[in-house]
Amino acid sequence: MTFSAHEVIGAARAIELLVPSPWDRTAFLESLSAHRGRPIALVPVDAVTLQGLPCGLWLQFHDHDEIVCHADSSSYHVDQTIMHEVGHMVLGHGGSTGADATLRELCPDIDFDALESVMKRSNFDDDQEGEAETFADLLMSAAVSRYRRSSAMHDFLGLT
Repeated sequence: MTFSAHEVIGAARAIELLVPSPWDRTAFLESLSAHRGRPIALVPVDAVTLQGLPCGLWLQFHDHDEIVCHADSSSYHVDQTIMHEVGHMVLGHGGSTGADATLRELCPDIDFDALESVMKRSNFDDDQEGEAETFADLLMSAAVSRYRRSSAMHDFLGLT
């Protein structure tokens, strides 16, 4: 499923209302969980464990979601990873069903029998990855910049 830029901007703008000011990652995930009606857990994993895997994963289970990120990354990078994976969620992107052998080996604590889909970056040119990255950039700017949330900036971007 591919979206137009306006649809991605609209989706980001709707979720932007959940972005706390000042930024608070935990409060954002709690608000998003309530908005989606399902828990979202952040699962920081050390870089050695995620070596060879994307910088973030969205694991969709029957009753909750998990965002896996590098525990050793900067706060900014963790937040960008969260926003990217949230983009996949909000835009309804579909991942692969089940887990490959590498993921099973590197993340043995995950209940793979309950896993419905995995969204991981395998191709930087993929439409879904571009949409999620655009979504993340828009949401990150809302989280860190009051100027970008101003009515003048919305007018400039053609947002009403």
